[in-house]
Amino acid sequence: MDQLTRPISLISSLVDSGERPLNARRLAEHLGVEDLIVFIRDPEINILLPAPGFLQTLPSGRAWRAVLEECTSKGQCTTTVPFPDAESQKPLTAIAGQDGSVLALIGGTPRPEELQDLVELLPLLGAAFRGERALLIAEAQTRVARQAATQSKALAETLDTTRSNLERTLRAAEAASRAKDDFLATVSHELRTPLTPILGFARMLRSGQLDAEGAERALASIERNAELQSTLIEDILDFARIVAGKLRLDVQPLDPSVVIEAALDVVRPAAAAKDVRVQSVLDPGAGPVAGDAGRLQQVIWNLLTNAIKFTPKGGRVQVRLERINSHIEITISDTGEGISPDFLPYVFDRFRQADNSSTRRHGGLGLGLALVRQLVEMHGGTVNAYSGGLDQGTTFTVKLPRMIVHDSKRLKEDPTRRHPTADERAVPFNCPPELVGLRVLVVDDEADAREILAVVLRSCGSEVTTVSSASEALAALQRLKPDLLISDIEMPAEDGYSLIANVRSLEQESGGQIPAIALTAHARVEDRMRALSAGYQMHIAKPVEPAELVVVIASLAIRNTKNDATNNES
Repeated sequence: MDQLTRPISLISSLVDSGERPLNARRLAEHLGVEDLIVFIRDPEINILLPAPGFLQTLPSGRAWRAVLEECTSKGQCTTTVPFPDAESQKPLTAIAGQDGSVLALIGGTPRPEELQDLVELLPLLGAAFRGERALLIAEAQTRVARQAATQSKALAETLDTTRSNLERTLRAAEAASRAKDDFLATVSHELRTPLTPILGFARMLRSGQLDAEGAERALASIERNAELQSTLIEDILDFARIVAGKLRLDVQPLDPSVVIEAALDVVRPAAAAKDVRVQSVLDPGAGPVAGDAGRLQQVIWNLLTNAIKFTPKGGRVQVRLERINSHIEITISDTGEGISPDFLPYVFDRFRQADNSSTRRHGGLGLGLALVRQLVEMHGGTVNAYSGGLDQGTTFTVKLPRMIVHDSKRLKEDPTRRHPTADERAVPFNCPPELVGLRVLVVDDEADAREILAVVLRSCGSEVTTVSSASEALAALQRLKPDLLISDIEMPAEDGYSLIANVRSLEQESGGQIPAIALTAHARVEDRMRALSAGYQMHIAKPVEPAELVVVIASLAIRNTKNDATNNES
C-alpha cells in the first residue's frame, strides 16, 4: 500500500461503526500517538461530545471541556489531560476542523506530515458521524413510538402527532446518513476504477497471454492507471481547494486523442462487464491543446463513467473527437436513461443530484459533473449537456481551444501523452536561409497566435511586425512594404477574405501583389479552395508545425524571387 492510499484507507475505516475503536487505534499508531477521539458538536445542547463508537465517558469532564473550547477558538492546542482515568495524565494535541469538529490525539507526539490528510477530511468525517448520531436518535424515537402504539389505543391521537414529527425527523436523519454513505461511495468509486486495468493487465502478464507488443501496451496502461490513481487520491484531498478556486493546473501541450484513449482504457472493463458497447471516433490531428493531461483525463473519465452507468445492458456509448475551426470538440453520447427537461439546466450544479433519488443512487455525491465544468472552464473551454428527455439518451459536448502552433517533439517525448499507434518521428526544425532578413507582416486577432508566429520567424532571422485586425494590416502594409503577409481568416469586424480582397485592389507599389499565406483553423478542402481563390498563394491549417511553417514561407519566398527575376528580364 503506497504512502497516499494507506492514510486514506485508515481514515475511511473510521466510518465503520463496528470496528471503530480498533480502527481508531490503528490510525493513531500510524500518526505516532496512542489513541484518538473525534468530537462533534451536539446541535441541541451546543456541546462537543465524543462521536458514536468512541469512549463516551471521560474523567474530569470539566478539564476536557476547557481544552476542547480552547481548541475550537484557537484552531489547535497542546496540553495534558486525565486519560483513561482521573489519575493518569497523557499529552494531548487537539485540532479543530472547519465544521467545528475536533480531533484529539492522545499520548505521544503526532507526526505533522501525517496529519494533513486527516485534517482535510475531518469535516467529512464529522458529517458522517453526525448523520450516524441522528440516525441512532431517530431509531430510538421510532422504538419509543412503536411501544407507545402497543400500550394503549387511548394514545392514538397523540401517537399520530408523534408519528408526523417522527417522519420529519427520519427524513432529516436519512439525509444526514447519506452524507456518510456518499463519502464512502466517493472514495470507493474513485479509487477502485483505475485498479481494474491494473489488476487485469497484471494477471494477463503473469499468465503469459500477451505477446511483446501487447505486453508493452499492458505495462503502459498499468503505469498510466497507477499514476491516475495517485492523481485521484490527490483530487479527494484537493476537494476543498477546488471549491475555493485554488486548484493548480500543470499546463503543457498535449494530444487530446491520447487523453481520451487513456480514459477509455480505464472504463472499458466496466463497460464490457455491463455489456455496453464503447465506440470511439478520434481525429488524431484534431489537437493539440494546452492543458493538464491528468485533469482533462479526469473530465473524460467522469463523463464516460456516467454514460456507462446510465446506459442499460446492450446499449452504446460513443466518444468523438473532431476539430471545429479554432476549437476541438469532444462529444460523449449514450443511449441510456436520459435527463428530464426539468433537471437538465441544473445537471452541472454541485450536489444537485442529491435532489433526485435515482440519479443520486447512480451518481454518488453528484460532484462529478460539477468538477467537470470547473476543470473545463479552467482550461478556457465550455461543456454542455443535451438530452431529448427520459429514455432518450444524453450527449455531453466539451469544447477546448486549440493551440495555433505546437512542437511535435515535445508532444511525443512524453510517453504518457503518446498515442498508442503513433510511431512518427518529430520533424527537425531547421531555419532556411531564405528567411534571414525577410520582412513579414502577421495578422491575427489572438495575441498568443501572433506571439508564437513572431517567435518562430524571428528565431530564423526574419523581421516580424504583428497586428490584430485587417484595418491595422492595411495601414502597416502600405507603411512598411513587407515581403510577406501571413493572415488569419476568422477575425472580428473584417475577416481574412476581406483583407486579401482589399490588398489585391492596391497598386503594386502599395503592396497589392505581396505574397500572402492564409493561416487558419478552417481546414476543409473547400476552405483551402476559397482562400486560394480569394488571392492567397498558400493555405496552412492550424495548428502548424514550426518546421512546416518555415519551409512553406521559404518556398513562397523562393517562388516570389524567381517571379521577380522573370519579370525584370522581360
